[in-house]
Amino acid sequence: MSEKNTNGLSVSFRVDSGYLDHNNRVITAHNVDVSRTADNITYTKIDLRDFYQQVFGEAVAEYNAKQKRADREIPDYYEHVKKSGKGKLFYEVIVQFGDLHDCGVGSENWETAKTMLDEYMREFEKRNPNLKVFNAVRHLDESTPHLHIDFVPVAHKGQRGMQLKNSMSGALREQGFSSSNKMQNEWTAWSESERSVMEQILLKHGLRREDKNVHRQHLPVEEYKRAAQEAESIRKINAHINELKKKPAEELTSEDAALINNQNDVMREKITELRQEFGEMSKKAEADFVSVSIYSPDKLQYIADGLARARIPCVAESNTLYIPDYALKTAQAIASHYKPDEKAPTIREKIKLDIDRLVYRTETLDDLLFRLQERGYEIKYGKYISVKHPNAERFVRLKNLGDEYLPKNLEQRIAEKDMFTDRVRYEAQTASSIEKRFHIAILNVASAVKQFRLEPKKTDRRRYYFFQNDARINYLSEQLATIGEFGFTSRDSIYAKAKELQHTINQKWLHGEKPEEEEAALKRINTLIKAYEEIVEGNYIDNLIKAQQEEKQTAELNANAHKNTQKNSHKRYVTYPLDKSRFKVVK
Repeated sequence: MSEKNTNGLSVSFRVDSGYLDHNNRVITAHNVDVSRTADNITYTKIDLRDFYQQVFGEAVAEYNAKQKRADREIPDYYEHVKKSGKGKLFYEVIVQFGDLHDCGVGSENWETAKTMLDEYMREFEKRNPNLKVFNAVRHLDESTPHLHIDFVPVAHKGQRGMQLKNSMSGALREQGFSSSNKMQNEWTAWSESERSVMEQILLKHGLRREDKNVHRQHLPVEEYKRAAQEAESIRKINAHINELKKKPAEELTSEDAALINNQNDVMREKITELRQEFGEMSKKAEADFVSVSIYSPDKLQYIADGLARARIPCVAESNTLYIPDYALKTAQAIASHYKPDEKAPTIREKIKLDIDRLVYRTETLDDLLFRLQERGYEIKYGKYISVKHPNAERFVRLKNLGDEYLPKNLEQRIAEKDMFTDRVRYEAQTASSIEKRFHIAILNVASAVKQFRLEPKKTDRRRYYFFQNDARINYLSEQLATIGEFGFTSRDSIYAKAKELQHTINQKWLHGEKPEEEEAALKRINTLIKAYEEIVEGNYIDNLIKAQQEEKQTAELNANAHKNTQKNSHKRYVTYPLDKSRFKVVK
């Protein structure tokens, strides 16, 4: 499938979303040939949070020392940039010489492409002193050799503010690139400069830069194979027709004659299809990825699944979905059909949930009933205690809510209310640092539920709500169980195990074995990684609350849409012609 060198190669220099787990092969994509992964080269690999401390730590300390008010200090610049929404934590570019056909595996230029990429990488930071590289790899286990360069742009500031800051435009301006007109900003000027550097490298190796009409850059092998098969089918059809033309007319069938007569139409149709396919690939290759914040895990997964069905690439990380810019409207359309699984609770369910939460905040039954009154309930005493919800018309006896709500059982639940949280606190005292984070998260969820910030979410809907029956707490407890089972003591040990399991899975598939146990273990560990990253970010509870708000808004929109549909189905339309005697009602 490879073609001979024609002394002309394309250059590809483009921005990407920056998926570090993919770059560092923590997660292996379907288009990766694992037998060649060992050939990849890692130029540099530093944890991004540690890198921020190395680069900006001194500047942050100097800035904080000048502040007279504590609320103006920046305790963590990494988190400051992350939460500001004004820029990206880091940027990534993908660099590639040629394409699958002229620089792919087994092609004439395969070795040359590797060498040129190495030369480009070795001089990158010398040319770009303001772009601090923390992660850079050369991939040789995909269809074509290419570089992933991840960097933090650093610009210097004047008298006010930090002396160093994350600013792409500022960093590039300091390197001499300017926004000359509406069609060119600092980024485009710099990008073209880097392409010129790539062109000089080509010339050094006796090659020239070739701009192709179709950009076929960093794409999965499967897409190239499909396009190549299409091209090969055109060649075969054309060759077959040419062979038919050599035969005597009397030996030709009616189908052969028709094929010869329609050769131009056949070729035109095939070529049109091929161009459309390459056009779609070009669109994908050139697309920038944008981030969309989605705090509901169920909603995020729903949209990601919808995009996958539409064959649109996406990356889900924590509470963020990275999608190509051209797919934004598609993602919005998919999101509009999302419906939360849980139905709106009935009045009785609301009463029970309110009581369940207040159990954890009271010392006696009387105290519980008083707190219900504070929340707008009416209480009626007699042979049986009855309560009326603020939005209800009738009283409900506690005994009719279930055995767990009988006064004597409520008193027992109040007496035992702190047993769960006391146990979690006790276990946290002797836990490892990574386990302690999950214990603290469990306590924070429990606190948010007690404070009515988080709505209870039951694991078993048939039972009353208590902390051991909380879906979020159980989710965190499952991660603690995974940590204990595998003996993890640090973040690095988790990622190392994930990488080890992925390697074993790949090897078993290569040898025709089904890695069922390994895949199940990797699934658990990937869930642990996701939960851990959510927690260490420090916004775990806030994100849960935001997800709750999103689900509530979605439910309200769905309910309103249903009401409008019902309302419109009974609408009567009146027409008003000039002649009032002709008025009529149309159902």
